[in-house]
Amino acid sequence: MYSLSLLLASLLVFSSIHVSITREIDFCFADEDDPYLYMATKTAYHFIHGGKTRFQTIPNCRPVQIWMLAAHGTRCPTVDEIDKIVALTDLKEQILNNHETRGEGHMCNRDLENLRRWQPGEYLVPQRAEVLTPQGVEDMKLLARRLQSNFPELLLPNANNITAANYKFRASEARESMASFMESLFGSRMAVLPEDSSFNDTLLTAYKTCGIWEDKKHEQSLKNMERIKFDAGSEFQNLLKNVSRRLGFLYSISIETIDAMYDACRYEKAWTVTKLSPWCAVFSKEELRVLEYREDLDYYYKAGYGRDINAHLGCPLLHDMMQHFGNIANDQMSGEPKGIFYFSDVISLQNLLTAMDINEDSTQLTSYNYKDMARRQWRTSLISSYAANLIAVFYKCNDNNDRNKIMFYLAEKPVRYEGCQVGLCDWEFLKRRLGKLASRCNLDVCWNMNGASSSFPNSIVILLICVILVRLGYNRQL
Repeated sequence: MYSLSLLLASLLVFSSIHVSITREIDFCFADEDDPYLYMATKTAYHFIHGGKTRFQTIPNCRPVQIWMLAAHGTRCPTVDEIDKIVALTDLKEQILNNHETRGEGHMCNRDLENLRRWQPGEYLVPQRAEVLTPQGVEDMKLLARRLQSNFPELLLPNANNITAANYKFRASEARESMASFMESLFGSRMAVLPEDSSFNDTLLTAYKTCGIWEDKKHEQSLKNMERIKFDAGSEFQNLLKNVSRRLGFLYSISIETIDAMYDACRYEKAWTVTKLSPWCAVFSKEELRVLEYREDLDYYYKAGYGRDINAHLGCPLLHDMMQHFGNIANDQMSGEPKGIFYFSDVISLQNLLTAMDINEDSTQLTSYNYKDMARRQWRTSLISSYAANLIAVFYKCNDNNDRNKIMFYLAEKPVRYEGCQVGLCDWEFLKRRLGKLASRCNLDVCWNMNGASSSFPNSIVILLICVILVRLGYNRQL
């Protein structure tokens, strides 16, 4: 009996060793010294900024106004995303079972052990949906400190100059990001009373008021055909097959499951920049690049150069910037603040970049040119991560040709703007390049292009109401 028990134990040990030996490993993410960190719009700003200040000192010039549009800092997922990430708990057990019981799968033991220990954390509860995380607060506070350090002439406060006349603040749903920024700048989250902003804010979120942009009844409105074709193409289909095989499944898992694992990977990496998320071990570096491009495609048509409407939607913000700078160029300093700080979302930021022709590629992003676009300019990881920002600084200079100059920074790096000297632009040049668009910000285009909207312009609505009222009055007289 003793010998039989010993024999069975030996067979079990041999069996487990055999499974371990025969299971081929694709890679071991836990041992990766150089992990891929670019996760499209959910990239941590820490990895984009890199702790390096690239603001320039302009010889013979003094800054007189700073204008900024920033996206919200790192935050929690939406309620829908939370539900899908929490549901990965069941998938985790299946993956472990595939490897340890069935001998399928190609993840290394260290990655499996990290996955075993994974549980949905404190941020993955509905009550925390879309709330700024501690990292998000830090994003904004450090941005404010770097600006203050580099532009003390404008942003070093005293007891008398912290007023709404000197500093203009406004936010859409990014109010917590604005408050964190303001607290770091001035020592209080309520140091300056911000301007009112409604849900339908035609300055900060013009796209939300635009019938063509949001009309889901029309196929080319928000539905991205290039993204759909990319999902059906070889790069993404190979990703589905390889990830499924790596996790030990004999069939291709769903696109929704891929999305949930990718979201878990990038949210957790953005929340805690010094830790690796176990869900990132699911994907190879090349697969993460494919997923990044897939989201770039999405936003290219949703908010970027893929549709003409997006440049129109960036126009109100461009007009605001040019109007403030125009007043200073004309020495109309009265009523002009030292700093103008707007906080919105990545769609509004991308709309503005599109209106200004910043980071435009000579070739369109499509479903079939992924490999050709490896060096693309439209890369959401770099231009619209968490806490992404466009900053413009107006200078008065001792220059006989053009005393007025503007420097542009995207994510605190100088914008290589065509016609400018590494981001430093003459005001007269900017007026010629952008003035025409900025002076014609007519969002009627949202209602009149190809009859695409199912909504009526306000003037027609008012006319119909008048006709109805007149008709009712006529009937009463009868």
